[in-house]
Amino acid sequence: MKGMKSFVLEKNFLILMTGVFINGIGSGIYLIAGMLLVLELSGSVLYSGFAVFAISLASTLAFLIAPFTNYAKYKNGLVYSNFIKALILVSIPLLHHTIGLDVWYVILLLFITSLFTQYTYPIETTILPLIVGEKNIVEANSYLQTIREAMDIIFIASAGIIVTFVGSINAIMITAGCILLISMLYTLFNFQQPTYSRDITNSPKDGIQNYFEDLKGGFTYIQDSIIPKMILSIVFINIAMAIMTTNMPAFALIKGHGLEAAYGFYLAALSLGIMIGTIITPKIKDMDFGKLVILTYMGTGVMWLGTAILPLIPSIVLFSTGAVSIGIFNLLIFSSIQKQVKTEYIGRVITLLTSASSLGIPIGALIGGGLGESFTPVIPVIICSISMILFSILWLSNSFLRTLPSIENVNIFNNDMN
Repeated sequence: MKGMKSFVLEKNFLILMTGVFINGIGSGIYLIAGMLLVLELSGSVLYSGFAVFAISLASTLAFLIAPFTNYAKYKNGLVYSNFIKALILVSIPLLHHTIGLDVWYVILLLFITSLFTQYTYPIETTILPLIVGEKNIVEANSYLQTIREAMDIIFIASAGIIVTFVGSINAIMITAGCILLISMLYTLFNFQQPTYSRDITNSPKDGIQNYFEDLKGGFTYIQDSIIPKMILSIVFINIAMAIMTTNMPAFALIKGHGLEAAYGFYLAALSLGIMIGTIITPKIKDMDFGKLVILTYMGTGVMWLGTAILPLIPSIVLFSTGAVSIGIFNLLIFSSIQKQVKTEYIGRVITLLTSASSLGIPIGALIGGGLGESFTPVIPVIICSISMILFSILWLSNSFLRTLPSIENVNIFNNDMN
C-alpha cells in the first residue's frame, strides 16, 4: 500500500470507484452496440449523424437539468436515476422480440438515457470533494478518470467482438444489467448530505420559482469568471470532433476493410490516449496551462492527420497518441473548478461549462452526417485534424489564454491574472 493515497481506502470513494468501474463495462459495450444498431436498422451514415445529434442535444440541455440535483438527496438521485435508466434500456430487447424496433425509437432512447447521465454526472462530480477533501481532488479525479478510460479501452475494444457474437440487442441487455448493479451499489453510500440541498415540500409554484432561481444562480456565479472566455474555443473544437465522431463507424469499416471490430479499436485507442493524459496530468500540472494546451493540441492535429491518411495500425496508434491532450485538458479544468467553486455550485458550474461547450456537437453531428453521406468518411477526419491545429492557433493568438499560468495558480474568478 506504500505510496497509495489514504482517501483511496475510504468507503464512499471505494463505492464511487466501483460504480465507475462497472459503468465502464456497460457504457463501453453500449456505445458500440447503440451506434451499430442505428447503422444496422437504417443502413445510412446520415442516421448515425442523427444519433450523435440526439446524444449531444441531451448534453447541451444539461444546464436545465443540473439545478434538480440539489432538490433531492444525492444518494437517492444516483440510485433511482440509474434504476430508471436500466429499465429504459431493457425496452430495446423487449420491443425487438415483440413488435419490432424502429431506428427513430432507438435514437430517442439514446437521447433519454443521455439525459439521465446529465443528471447523475453533476452529482458524482459534486460529492467527490465531500468524500476526498479539496487537497486530494486532482489525484482522486485522476484515479476515477484512469478507471473510466481503462474500462473503455478494454470493453470498447472488445465490444465490436462482443456485438459480433451476441448481437447488438443482447449487448444492450448487458449494459442494462451493469446499470442496475450500479443502482444497487450506490444504496451503500453514507456520506453527509449537504444542508443546502432542497427538499421538495413546497407548493408547485414555489418549486418552479426555486428552480429558476437556482438556474439563474449558476449563470450569475460564472459571469465574472474566466470560464466564458474558454467556451467559444471549446465550442469550435467540439464541432470538429462531432464531425469526425459521427463518421467513425464508417471510417473504421473502411480502414478495417469491413471489420466491425475496427470501430471498437478506434474508440479504445481514443480512451487509451485520454487515459494516458489523465495519468500524466498530476505530474505536469505545474506547467503553464496556456502553453500546455497550445503544444498538445498542435500535436493532436498533426497526429490525427496521419490517422486519416495512413493504414489501420499506424492510424490507430496516432489516433490514440493525439487524444492525450484531451485527457490533460479535461482533468485540469474540472479539478480546478472542483477546488475553487462552492460545493453547492460545483454540479451547476461544470454542467454549464459542458452544456455551453457542447452546443457545437449537434451542429457538427449533422454536418458530419452530410459529409459522410456525400463524400468519403476520411474527409471529416481530415477536417477535424486541421481544426485541432486551428484551435491551438486560436489559443496562441489570444494573449489572455496564451499566458495562463499553471492550473494551480489560475484564479477562475479573477480575470486579472497578475
